[in-house]
Order: sequence, then structure tokens, then C-alpha cells
Amino acid sequence: MIKKPALILLAIAIILGGTVYYFDWKRGSSEKTDTFKRAFNFQASDISAMILSHPSQPSEPAIHFVKRGDSWQIVDPVETNADQSTVDGIADQVAGAEITATEPGTPDRLKAFGLDPPQASLELDLANGSKHTLLLGSKTFDNASVYAIVDGGQQVGLLPELLSASTARNLDTLRDRAVLHFESGDTASFSLKNSSGEIEAAKQDDHWKMKKPIETFASSDSVDSLLQAISGANMVSVASEKSDDLAQYGLTSPAITFTDTNSKGAQYTLLVGKKDGDNYFARDVSRPMIFRINADLYNKLSQKFADLRDKKVLHFDSIDVQQLELHNSNGVITIGRKKDAPDDWTFSSPPDQKGKAASDWKIVDPLTGLSAEEVIDHPPPAIVSSLANPAVTAIITTKNGKTMTLKISKASGDFVYAQASDAPALYKLKKDVLDTLSLKASDVAQ
Repeated sequence: MIKKPALILLAIAIILGGTVYYFDWKRGSSEKTDTFKRAFNFQASDISAMILSHPSQPSEPAIHFVKRGDSWQIVDPVETNADQSTVDGIADQVAGAEITATEPGTPDRLKAFGLDPPQASLELDLANGSKHTLLLGSKTFDNASVYAIVDGGQQVGLLPELLSASTARNLDTLRDRAVLHFESGDTASFSLKNSSGEIEAAKQDDHWKMKKPIETFASSDSVDSLLQAISGANMVSVASEKSDDLAQYGLTSPAITFTDTNSKGAQYTLLVGKKDGDNYFARDVSRPMIFRINADLYNKLSQKFADLRDKKVLHFDSIDVQQLELHNSNGVITIGRKKDAPDDWTFSSPPDQKGKAASDWKIVDPLTGLSAEEVIDHPPPAIVSSLANPAVTAIITTKNGKTMTLKISKASGDFVYAQASDAPALYKLKKDVLDTLSLKASDVAQ
């Protein structure tokens, strides 16, 4: 026999289940009969101007956007570029917004819907001269929609919540926040002056070469990383809309000056001044405002010549190599391309291997992979003398008859020193390189 409390609980469960089923059925039925209606009958490309304000926050200034060509400009409360993708996003969302339901816009409901006063107001001017308005209130309880009034209508509609998030932005997040406007991939040369000195580099045949403080190869990876960090950086905040008093920001004698020159000769210059808390004052000389950059960008701009120079020991293209000669403690190995089959390699020495097939990559790969721990431009005599009787010598001959020679010293502690004939610098390498290049003829044979 079922006890009375259990019967009560069962009855409650049945009632609740029936109630849920009923409302699910009602909601499903409603979803089938609901029709979506476009809030506006225009395209995003038709919008020529917008004014965004936040009536519920009267201390915030209205922001006036104007479309000039394909770009959005802010003309009030300051004159500056807008963040193009963000403002384009607002225009797209407004033009494509659909009303999913409507409610009567009685005065008592306007307060409840967050529309008295509105959370955001958009005034829209179209290219054909017509005008439209959009008032946005609170979000619905499920955060899926926002209450809105379109063109001063008497009904309150439900529009996508994304509109609420996009129009809640302030001037700082809607203005162009790029630190410097240049395309890193179009850089032809650059200069960087900081506490460590002055660096100049230029691109030659898709390779970066240092011009100052000395002429040498630059690390393409390091240079590309620097340029991408600057071109992709955003300001932290605006310190001043004008540059009337540069001295107070440390910008009359900046700590850092970076100038990018593109393939057409156009220049873009960034100045960095005093520290301000965790950030640093900076200025793009083409714009009036002074802004702040973060410590990460400052540290990137503080790199030294040694950080950007190429630490690769040898620079050659394997497809241009005609002959390889390797001297080490195991003797001499000489291999070259076959005249009638240039993709195939054979031994010239040692004598017992002459004419036999060889694998060029077993010598080429270790040589092209040599990267220094340190580059020494003015080595002391003791290090120079260590190369008088090298442990390893490699001679590379190209198809046009040019030769390049690499000498590697015996080990000195955990390191060895190397010098290539195409550069006066010495390279400090880990001594493991001696094991890598202590090849025997049998190691190179196919």
C-alpha cells in the first residue's frame, strides 16, 4: 500500500511534468508560428554616418562617426581614425538585425525594459539622405536578446544581444588603437635607436642585412618578429589628444626611435619616452596624440644589435654547391656532383671510395645548421690563434667556381670557435659540433 506522503509527492511530480510539457508545447508551437522581421530595410554599405551615445551615462560624450571612402573616421569628440573592424561590425549588426518579438511600449514597461533612459542610442544617416534611430535597453532574462525601439516606434522589439555588447563600447575602444600604421611585409628598411646604440637594416634579395653598427647578415626571424610586434601593437590608452608639451612625456629626447621605410619610400616613425607606471609614453609622429604602450613592446624595441644579427655561421644555397671537401681527424672526404647526372654525388677522395655514390646532405645539413651562441667581432689574439691548426675544415665550391672555407678550432672547455672566409667575425659554438662533423667516408657513402 502506498503511503499518503508518497502519493502527494507523486501527484506533485505529475503536475510539474504536465506543466513543463504544456509550456514546451506552447513554446514549440510559438516557434513554428513566429516570423522574423528585419529592423531596417537598408544595407550596411548605405550608412554614411552614425552617432553613438549612452543616455543612461550622461557624462560620456556622444561619438560621431563619418564614412570617408572605405574608412570610418571619428569627428567628435576628437578627430581621429576609428577602429575599422569594430565600427564596420556595428554597421553590419544594425543593418542585419531581425526583430524576433514585440511588446507594447507603455511608459511603465519602458522603465522595466531599460529604455527610460536607453542604455545606448544610435542615430544613423544614410547616403540617400534618410535618417534612422535605434534605442537599446536591457537584455532579456536569458541574455539572448536586447529590448529596442526602432525609428521611434510605439512597440518594443527584441533584437540580437550582440548589438548591446557592440554599442556598449566607449571612445577608447572604438578609436583606432594601432601604435604605428605600416605593413611589416612591405618594409624595405628600418632604423632603431635605443640605449644600446643605433641599428640600421635593409632587405636585399629577400634577406635582411645590417648596415649599422657594422655590415653583416641579420636574422630574418628576429627582424620579422620585431616588425610584426610593432605593426600589430595597440596602444594601452591615450595620455593626451595633443602633443603640446612633449618634454613632460620624455618625447623631446626620446629613449627609443623606430623608423620604418616601405618599398615606396614612405616612412613611419614611433617615439618612446618616459615610463608611466607599468607603461611608457609614446607617439606616432604623423598623429597629434600621445599614448601609452605596454612593457612587452618597450622590451621588444629595446633589443640590441646582438639580438637582431644573424648567428648563422654559413650562408649558401645547397642547390648552388658543386663540391664539398671535409677535413677532420678521420682524414679528407671530397664529394661532387656527377657531370651527367647533377642530382647524384660521388666520391673523389679518399682513394678507396673514388667514384662511389655519396650522400651530400650528410655534410650539407650539419654545415647549414651551424648557429653560434655568440658572435665575436673583435676576437682577442688567443682565440684567433686557436684556428691556426683547426680540428675541422670544410671547403664549399659553388657551380660558378667560388669557394667558401670554414675553420673550426679544437675544444676550449665546452665551446669551439669557428670562422668563415666570407666574414671577419668569429663564432662561438658548442663543442658538440666537432662530433657532428667528425664524419668518416663510410658515414657519407650511400
